[in-house]
Amino acid sequence: MRFQLLLGLVFALTACDVGPQVGGPVSECFESGVQCVLPEGPLGVCERAQCQAESVGPCFRCTPQH
Repeated sequence: MRFQLLLGLVFALTACDVGPQVGGPVSECFESGVQCVLPEGPLGVCERAQCQAESVGPCFRCTPQH
């Protein structure tokens, strides 16, 4: 019984992200879903975008959240 309780506790602690998120919004997007800072100032979110001719994909851009 104790082993099962201990095993359950280990799984619960390793499955949850209990630490604070390090860093803030990014100034350049390299992945989808990350908070970013728009040139106008408010926060946005990184989303996939069409790449420019000289860029190699995948490409992302900061878009408004609302």
